[in-house]
Amino acid sequence: MKKTLKVPIIDVKKYGGKQVAVVNGKIVAFGTDTQEVLRSAKRNSPKSTWRDVLLVSVPKGLSVVYRI
Repeated sequence: MKKTLKVPIIDVKKYGGKQVAVVNGKIVAFGTDTQEVLRSAKRNSPKSTWRDVLLVSVPKGLSVVYRI
């Protein structure tokens, strides 16, 4: 059985340039150090497994690329 990931809308102004940990469609931890973000995610969601944690690297800003 394939599991579907729930991903919330992530505010680029708030989380831009950071790592964000998502569990069950909710942001449970964020920061600039990947290992600390993962540790915080496990502390904040102790019943979740590593497979439940989605780590997202949020860009600092939005860019649009036009192809002519």
